[in-house]
Order: sequence, then structure tokens, then C-alpha cells
Amino acid sequence: MPNTAINFTQQLNDAILFLDQYASMKKLNQQAIRNRTMKIKAILLFFATLVLNNVHAQDTLSVLFLGNSYTSYNNLPQLVQSLSNSAGKTLIIDSNMPGGYLMSSHLNDATTFSKISQGNWDYVILQEQSQLPTIDFYRYNDMYPAITDLKLLIEQYNPCARLITYMTWGRRFGGQQCDPSNTYCSPVFTDFNHMQDSLTSAYTMISDMLGIQCAPVGVTWQNILNDTNLVLHSGDNSHPNLDGSYVAALSLFSSIWKIPSGGLSYNAGINPQRALYYQQQSDQTLFESSDDWNLLINNPTADFSYSASSNTFNFTNSSVSNNNAPLSYVWNFGDGNSATEANPQHTYATAGSYTVSLIVSDCIFSDTLALTIESGSTGIEKSNTSTLLAYPNPATDYLNVQTNAHQAGSYYLIYNNCGQIILSGMLQVGNTQINCSRLSEGLYLIRIGEEFTRFVKAKNR
Repeated sequence: MPNTAINFTQQLNDAILFLDQYASMKKLNQQAIRNRTMKIKAILLFFATLVLNNVHAQDTLSVLFLGNSYTSYNNLPQLVQSLSNSAGKTLIIDSNMPGGYLMSSHLNDATTFSKISQGNWDYVILQEQSQLPTIDFYRYNDMYPAITDLKLLIEQYNPCARLITYMTWGRRFGGQQCDPSNTYCSPVFTDFNHMQDSLTSAYTMISDMLGIQCAPVGVTWQNILNDTNLVLHSGDNSHPNLDGSYVAALSLFSSIWKIPSGGLSYNAGINPQRALYYQQQSDQTLFESSDDWNLLINNPTADFSYSASSNTFNFTNSSVSNNNAPLSYVWNFGDGNSATEANPQHTYATAGSYTVSLIVSDCIFSDTLALTIESGSTGIEKSNTSTLLAYPNPATDYLNVQTNAHQAGSYYLIYNNCGQIILSGMLQVGNTQINCSRLSEGLYLIRIGEEFTRFVKAKNR
């Protein structure tokens, strides 16, 4: 199964709608609705965790933090490192985080350059000054060009490095944000949410433009603050208190390791029950909308097809590196033999059924695909295209997938024509109906385990 985070947003919304309707009929109180909703979220996160555990990564990673006081407060890099230790991971950290620094400041800073040019960073985390993204002039003329240039610089010295933008949070009470000369200003933000929406837009836009991850710290803050009376700001209503930094660390931890933080023992001295709540909120924000944050945008996807002539097979590799990093290959032909070239040929000594697996790896992550083949069929062309039944084709609003009892509980993955996973979910027994109304018109591929088929998304009725 290729690396992916399950997109459960639609399923969750349908479940919540059902609960609301049921509650209306049975006159359940709001607390009953809330309890059932939280149970559904917990179940969905459990299944997301099962899939994300297929993302194979190193247990030791090196991370460089580039930011300012929003990163240095409460020693955020150390918090992320401690969370990693509690998960059995080793995180090697370094940082440059002078107070008030912009991304453009880092671009021209000798210390930042020295640390970047050391090389061997697996991740570099970029945190912009807290007000600048909300001021259009600086967003488009300072922040975006600086992050673009930093990406080029980082990749020059660290070809395998992945970048993560660290989305910050709004001021506690909003307010207008201006440069020191009051020449350029933001809108007058009426409250925290108003300012946070602007920051969210700024960070997601540049992350999508450059094809890099975004750690949605500010959105996690927003979800917590809208759900409780907890305070995450320090006394200046800008910087984080310890709870706020812990929430930031959780989002960065999961963005780096691609695993949920729920249940980790490290709580930074925060009340354990409250720390667990923060973990759950961070996981829900990141994994329920993982496509919004490009969580797995850079990970490789294993894929191959084959043709056969008697016992001789020619394997054609079609794996994708979404990080533009060179891929390495390990083939296991199921008879004790292996290969490391991209497109091997292999002859089996005897006819029979064999399971062929391909592991593709880039600098950090790997993905595996295994197919069962039958040798001894002279002149028959084979491929990993199957008789998977998906209809109607073309599809407009819904695509139906016919599944058997063995497939129930597994996951479907839908790819666009760029090889990116854009939709996924869990299969039911018999018929699974997939809402594809939000997909653009075009050709797509749906994959279930070893099987896949293509379908056309037509214009909605």
C-alpha cells in the first residue's frame, strides 16, 4: 500500500450529520451529540494511524529550526526532541531563532547560511515573523520571495531535505498589524479567529506554491481555543505560554515523523489529562485534513507492471518520487532471488505462483508494493491491472466499487494524473459508494491493494 494519510473528512461529516438527525428525532441533548462525535473522531483517527504506520522512515532524523522568538519561547526545538524521545525516535536538532527575525533576515544571515551549508539536514522548519504574513505587501514582497529563495539554498546544500512551514497563530484579541513606520498594515482583525484565518491563508498558499509541508500549529490553537476556555498565549497576548508551545511541538512532531502524538508520555510538566487533550486536538487537525497540510506530498509511491513469456518476466518500474530525489529499488521475486535495478528481468526455475515485491526508497522514506504472479504462461501479457469493478464510468457524483468480504475493511486510494493521492477511504462489504462530486473533470486511477482500474470523472449533473 502506498504511503498516504486517510482523508476521513467526508465520512466524518456524514457521520455527524447522521447523529444530528438522530438526535433531533430522539431529542438527545447536545452533550450526547458531542460524546458520539468524539467517539467517531477517535475511531477515524485509529484507522488513519493504521495507514500511516505503513510510512516507513528512519528512526533518526536531523532537523534545523529557523525562526524567531515564537520558536525560541519555552525552547520549542527541545520540546519536539523530547516528544520524539518518548516515541522511541531520535531527533538531532539545531536552530537559529533571533527575536523578531523575518525569513528575509535568515536569507541574509551568516549563521543561518553556515548551518544550512553544513548539509545532511533531513528537515528544515521555517517560521515567519508573526505579523508579517497578515500584511499583504510583506506577504507577497518579502515572505514569499524569501521562503522561495531559502528553499533553493537549502536544497543546494541538502538535496534530500524536506521543508516544513511552521504556521503561527493570531494575537489573542486580534487588532491591526502594521510595520514600524505604519506604512503598510493589515486589516483590523476583530478577534483571534479573524487574524488566524489570514495567517492560515498565507502559510497554506506558499506551502502549496512550493510543494512543501505545512505544520498547522495556528489551526490547532484555533480549534482548542474555540472548544475550551484554555489560554495558550503568554501575558503579552502574542507569544506562547508553555501550553501553547507544547501544542506547537505536537504539530511539528507529527509533521516530521508522520505519526499521531496521542498517548505519548512526555507532557512537558503539563497536567497529563490536559496534555492528552492537546495531543488529540493536534492529531485531529493534522490527520483529518492531511491534504490541506501536504503531509505526505514528498513521499515516494511504489508501482510497477510486468509482461511474461513462459517463466521469464520483464518488470517495468513506474514508481514516483514526489521529492525529485533519486530512488533506490529492492526487488524480491518470491523465489529467493532479488535485484536492485529499476527494470529487471527474471526467469523462474519452475512454473508456479510467486509474490513479487518492490521497495522504493528515497533519502528518508520508502514504500512497498507486492503483486502475486503466475509463471509458466507462454506469450500472455501480464500487468497489475485487475478486474476491479468500479461503475459508472464515466462517473459524475458517485463512483460505486464492488468489493468482496476479503476486501472489506481495507482502503481505496484515488490518484490524479500526476500520481498524487487525492482521495481515500475504507471499503464496505458488497458495494462502496464514493462521493467524487468534488473531483475535477479528468482521468483518475482507483487502487485497492494490488488491484487498480481507471475511471473518468465527468461534469457534475
